[in-house]
Amino acid sequence: MTGTPSNTESVEPGSSAAGAAHAPAALAKETRSLLNHPAVLYGTIGIVGLLVLLWVGVESGIARPFVSGTDSSQYASIAASVAHGAGYRDPVGLFPMKPATDRVPAWPLLMSVGMRLAPDARDEVISRVTNLICLVLSGVFMGALCRKLGVRPWLCLLGGLFVIFSPILVYVALEGLSEISFILFVTAGVALVYAGGWYLYLGAILIGLGPLVRPNFVIVPVVFAALAWLLPSTKPAALSRAMLVRVLIALCLTMVPTGLWLARNYAVTGRFPLLTTFYGEALYGSDNDGTATMLVEYWGGWVFPDYIPGETPKKELAKRLGNDVALNDYYVERGKEWVRTHPKQLPRLLLGKMVRSLALIPWTNSPTWQEWVAYDSRLFLLAVVLFTWKFWWPVMDRRYLLFLAAVAISHVITTILIDGQLRYSFCFFEIFTVPCAALGMDRWLARRRDHRPLTNVGAA
Repeated sequence: MTGTPSNTESVEPGSSAAGAAHAPAALAKETRSLLNHPAVLYGTIGIVGLLVLLWVGVESGIARPFVSGTDSSQYASIAASVAHGAGYRDPVGLFPMKPATDRVPAWPLLMSVGMRLAPDARDEVISRVTNLICLVLSGVFMGALCRKLGVRPWLCLLGGLFVIFSPILVYVALEGLSEISFILFVTAGVALVYAGGWYLYLGAILIGLGPLVRPNFVIVPVVFAALAWLLPSTKPAALSRAMLVRVLIALCLTMVPTGLWLARNYAVTGRFPLLTTFYGEALYGSDNDGTATMLVEYWGGWVFPDYIPGETPKKELAKRLGNDVALNDYYVERGKEWVRTHPKQLPRLLLGKMVRSLALIPWTNSPTWQEWVAYDSRLFLLAVVLFTWKFWWPVMDRRYLLFLAAVAISHVITTILIDGQLRYSFCFFEIFTVPCAALGMDRWLARRRDHRPLTNVGAA
């Protein structure tokens, strides 16, 4: 048998055959070691994300105008007013000479910085470029958060890029909407909290900016504190005095941005507490005959109050009532009145809100391929989270699970039961499950490696 070549014959380490055999493994190992350096990992996420998104933005028409009267055009109008030194007003709104109170300020103020730096650029360009930069930074901080939670670097890279290239988020960014800045503030804040030291307090302030983009986030710190109180390991008695003081300071800091905005609104309206004067329109727009009975078009969703049969047009109401606060009060009362007088329609309406908020397929008669891609990417994330549940749940940091629980409870109370919008579900809660998916894949791969059968390559 000695003269017979064997297909398990060993190869000299220095031979060219050995180099060819081990080159891919060596290259992969070298790449993984490079990603262990934070600057390389986060720089790769940022550079790749920025280059691709800027190309997408240019190809999709980065200077195309927003539709007049939409959220995007209103945010840009307020931002331009701030950038030009005219104050926080909406020059093209219903009350152009009065301080605006219907839109919370974080996103318009962020846009106004770009408008000051590039005063000759179109508002739409500033809005989209700012949003794309925020999306890239969101991916970077998501990668950092995954790393803090114990995920291996290359999966952190994939997690960050998933956020940046998520079709839903790219669409939201290019439409000039505010949710991207919300994801950035909250993700960066949580990542900095995990960094520890003085970063804890900076992270708390950034988390506190969340309600100034999505007002319903204001109850998340409160729900988080309540849940923490109920868990034995996080009760005050289980914490050292120094740690308890740090936690309390951080929780107070999360309330500072909201407190400043409430004080501003009190100064200009005399109403306290007043976070936004848009919630009346949101309430009535989601609780009316249209959303309760028009099963294809509006069931469980939201409709502009002007489209509700028999309703007075908003422009006429604005002339009659004179200010945002009175207009908001009117819509609040109309929404409450409808709920009181239509108890039999409420179960079907609530079902519609839950279905629309959690829909797994496009909610249109003839979905485009872009809509299918967006939904498929969302389904992919949810599938990974669910299928790797038994791998990430036992090892995930309990504080992060507490954060997810607080966000989920707040989302159900303030969004699913009020305004059934899939965009809110994805941007407000689902995107923060990316670390769960990444950690689940990490532990699943580790389990496969540990249970990999040994191959007897020396048998004759």
